[in-house]
Amino acid sequence: MSELDYSNDPKRGVHPLIVRKDAPFNAEPDITDLVKNYITPEEYFFCRNHGPLPDLDESKHLIEINGLGIENPIHISLKDIKQNYEKTSVMMVMQCAGNRRDGLHKVKHTKGVIWGPGALGNAVYSGCRLRDVLATVGVTTKIKNLSKLHVAFESVEQCEEDKCYGSSIPLSKALDEFGDVLLAYEMNYNTLTRDHGFPIRVVVPGYIGGRSVKYLKSITVQDYESTSYYQRRDYKILPESVLDEDSANNYWCKVPSIGEYNVQSYVCNPADGMHEAAVPNQKVQGYALSGGGRSIQRVDVSGDDGKTWTTAQLYQPAAEGDNCRVWGWCLWTAVIPTKRNVRIVSRAVDSSGNVQQEYPVWNYRGVMNNSWRTVDPHTIEMSNI
Repeated sequence: MSELDYSNDPKRGVHPLIVRKDAPFNAEPDITDLVKNYITPEEYFFCRNHGPLPDLDESKHLIEINGLGIENPIHISLKDIKQNYEKTSVMMVMQCAGNRRDGLHKVKHTKGVIWGPGALGNAVYSGCRLRDVLATVGVTTKIKNLSKLHVAFESVEQCEEDKCYGSSIPLSKALDEFGDVLLAYEMNYNTLTRDHGFPIRVVVPGYIGGRSVKYLKSITVQDYESTSYYQRRDYKILPESVLDEDSANNYWCKVPSIGEYNVQSYVCNPADGMHEAAVPNQKVQGYALSGGGRSIQRVDVSGDDGKTWTTAQLYQPAAEGDNCRVWGWCLWTAVIPTKRNVRIVSRAVDSSGNVQQEYPVWNYRGVMNNSWRTVDPHTIEMSNI
């Protein structure tokens, strides 16, 4: 593949994000900024890119829709989508599968952008339902073999590892009336910016961010997963015995692609749970979330290495009312006693009873790290110090 040209990327100037990679641009907020708002402002929203950012003309951009069950493939414009389909909004947390990769990288080398705990954000996305668009071309829940089918997405974005970014989700997720999969053209009630997928992107609530394809150019219904690098050879939890690319080659086809993310929480204030002295009433703030529409049931916070726990106060507007799926995150606050040189930690439990793991489970791609303990890279021992 020829070298990618980043000269047309946006000129960002001074911004509050921590840059993890310049080209392609990957950056996350300081975590104390992250939890200042329940709805994450764009200035504090992480940016995840795999190549140069496309600079598209909304008036000319078309999305091709084809595949199984579609007798007459179509090309649909943004004008068609905005005029002919009901606009709806979904509040959801977008989280990179590599969020907190730095914790696994301290155990052993991992492949990927070394994200801290800020590769996520909670936003309101607006657009039309993907299921409404698919119904227009004859794809509904009555399609034969629904449980075995997939809907694949391709992006205009050129990438380092493939000709373009691509991914897929089960068709049953796309057609679920409570799945809330959108073709979104707004974020927080403003037109998408180039960093976040202008002019249109897929938004898949409850799934890792890698399935929410930006700069969407095609939608295909098929009886196999996307063949994209990012579906077949990335975003998978490989066995701990896989240490490099050569050994990974034996497992890519054996290990399932990640869909829903796991239960997660983190201490953001004081940052990373680090503090200076023992105090009897330390105020602590952080975030918690879980995939698949599961809400957060409880967050426990400890200042003494997990010997005792205090139940946090939860702020979770997304779970209020009669919602059968919760896509937004939970912010929490607790007041706890702390010990000198002992890191404050948090442990979340979701509505299905899933609880964060105590110890990191290392994997070569460094994905889905949700341990509440950290690692001392000098001794490679579990530690909260």
